[in-house]
Amino acid sequence: MVIFLLSNRLPVPVGFWPFNVSLSLPFGAVVLAGLLLGFFVGLLAHLPKRISASRRANRAEKRVAELEGKLAATPLNTIR
Repeated sequence: MVIFLLSNRLPVPVGFWPFNVSLSLPFGAVVLAGLLLGFFVGLLAHLPKRISASRRANRAEKRVAELEGKLAATPLNTIR
């Protein structure tokens, strides 16, 4: 990545559409910014599913602990 950034230092114009602003930035920095932006958009898109799965796993672990406690409380000769 460092080699790519250092070998692509030529400035390219970058415009921001709704605003009449244009900057001249190194090409490597523009590509890196695009990659980082895509990473964070993907992270934000994945976050709700990750939170949901984590909550579901926590509930399942609590249920397993509850059932293990019930199983430990029953006498061994009643389990068939």
